[in-house]
Amino acid sequence: MKTSNEIIIIGGGIIGLSIALELKLKGLGVTVLSKNYTEAATNAAAGMLAPRAEQLDGVILDLALQSLALYPEWAQKLEQLSGEDIDYNPCGIIAPVYQQPSTINDHWLDKDTIQLYQPQLGKAVMGGYWYPEEGQVDPRRVGKVLLKIAQSIGIEIKEGVEAIAFTRDHGKIKNILTKSGIFSADTYIVASGAWSSKLFPLPLRPLKGQMLSLRIASDNPLERVIFGENTYLVPKKDRRLIVGATSEDIGWQEGTTAEGINTLLNRAIGLYPPLACWQLEEIWYGFRPATVDEMPILGYGDSDNLIFATGHHRNGILLAPITAQLISNLITHQYVDPLLKHFTYQRFNKSQSKIMSYSTPSTPQNSNISSNGSDITSTNGNGGHFSPKTENLGYLSPSNAKEIFTNNSDEDDSLIIAGKKFKSRLMTGTGKYPSMESMQQSVMASGCQIVTVAVRRVQTNATGHEGLAEALDWSKIWMLPNTAGCTNAEEAIRVARLGREMAKLLGQEDNNFIKLEVIPDSKYLLPDPIGTLQAAEQLVKEGFAVLPYVNADPLLCKRLEEVGCATVMPLGSPIGSGQGIQNLANIKIIIEQAKIPVVIDAGIGTPSEAALGMELGADALLINSAIALAQNPVKMAQGMRLAAVAGRLAYQAGRIPVKQYACASSPVMGIVE
Repeated sequence: MKTSNEIIIIGGGIIGLSIALELKLKGLGVTVLSKNYTEAATNAAAGMLAPRAEQLDGVILDLALQSLALYPEWAQKLEQLSGEDIDYNPCGIIAPVYQQPSTINDHWLDKDTIQLYQPQLGKAVMGGYWYPEEGQVDPRRVGKVLLKIAQSIGIEIKEGVEAIAFTRDHGKIKNILTKSGIFSADTYIVASGAWSSKLFPLPLRPLKGQMLSLRIASDNPLERVIFGENTYLVPKKDRRLIVGATSEDIGWQEGTTAEGINTLLNRAIGLYPPLACWQLEEIWYGFRPATVDEMPILGYGDSDNLIFATGHHRNGILLAPITAQLISNLITHQYVDPLLKHFTYQRFNKSQSKIMSYSTPSTPQNSNISSNGSDITSTNGNGGHFSPKTENLGYLSPSNAKEIFTNNSDEDDSLIIAGKKFKSRLMTGTGKYPSMESMQQSVMASGCQIVTVAVRRVQTNATGHEGLAEALDWSKIWMLPNTAGCTNAEEAIRVARLGREMAKLLGQEDNNFIKLEVIPDSKYLLPDPIGTLQAAEQLVKEGFAVLPYVNADPLLCKRLEEVGCATVMPLGSPIGSGQGIQNLANIKIIIEQAKIPVVIDAGIGTPSEAALGMELGADALLINSAIALAQNPVKMAQGMRLAAVAGRLAYQAGRIPVKQYACASSPVMGIVE
């Protein structure tokens, strides 16, 4: 079952995708909810990297300069991961002015000199500034490259999902409601630009900007960005010249206007007259996310699992690398960079005498299933370290391992099926054992709390099942009656009813569980999908908690969930074959889309295969033949128990990203020469 995402990012523009990439490369599970990628400010931007040409100052200049310094390495990383160029070009920026400034600095170019840097500037230009460290990228290419990388490394992009509101529980964000359903996560990042204020009352407003592009004449190319007063010209490698931009504080008024485009063209021609003869190619508009002080909103929201990365105004492209770095470090290392205090959303609340501080948020890797079994909620507030009690135990040893991993009162990683909690995520069976005593000892060694029993075999006292009702302590073990031996839906429904009565006779009055098996195939023992679905629909109507055994068919599993089944139980490979999990791709899809527990049933032969199943994100395993037919069933039961625990911990911890190159584990700085 996909109980929750680790991280949900609301916003699929350059900021959201850049953060998603950093978090995914650090091993976290990331889902991006994107309302409409084509509306993102990324696609409307010119792509200038111009902190000084923009005349930024103070802390926003510090932030921008740090991001500019990251760009060469960041651009190289994107190109290596995607195999595509983002047109990063540190070409320098010329910033002409129409009035002589009262003071000048080292970047100043007089009227004659600036014409040497860029011939044919307008006659009204009185001089300007030269910023050689600055440059540009192609924002549309950056967006496409980020999307390509995201899809290739397993970031889940949900396009067309419009967020509506957050739901809260005990001061934390519990879910996000969208027009496409409810999504849950450990941490939520709002990175939806001008639309962010629709989710949270941030002092953000949309500033509309109209833009256009011209085809650069081959006999008169521009080599550098020209950043004029209220107008900029950004030449691209494909001979497009981006001209921008208007700045209209008119709310969400859509569309381009004749007045807006005319204003742009007149300003652009005044700045660089030769372009008056160039071909007009495209006009468009977008909405910048603007705050009152024109600085972004970064850092924690009013909950320790809510983070803002929005309000970048004109500089979303420029600030993408530093934003991704700051936010990813905040989540993975709980490192609050000193810069972040200047960009908190609380700076707009003048009634507060000081900025609130939050305890370090829990990391997604230490999340636990809540009582409703559907959402992940973080319970460990110590940033993912052992609790003080655990730290006092000293080194891990066989004598204290059990206490460390079982006595933490904050831990509640229960498996929840139909509202009933189970500590163990391993289920076992009762058939095929060499003796009743071996079965009893193996069940105890496995630590399981659910044991499946074939109703027909118990009812008929089949060989190996005599005295089964008395063999186990049913006050401690939850019986899971199954319909093994049924070849059609009608038989399975009838046997399920017998199973419920059998559970009642053993003292489990409220036991409505049934493991549904409809298997007409006697050779490969593959379940009948149509018969299983028919029986499941009827049994759900009769109040059963149905746990259907099925082929690893994602569409069938989704349909069974929709009719009300309590779990789905896809097979790893044919029953008793010991082939392991032969259908990884389909099981991954089932886990990905399910909102009920996914139990891998059949085919697992070794503890390593059991661990793999749990690492995939399965909620539980049902293992019988691999234990019962082992040379030493009791030891195999112990091995499967440990494997299930190890796999679950590995899934929660999050594996390191797979790379095509080596990465030294020892520090590379400070090496003695």
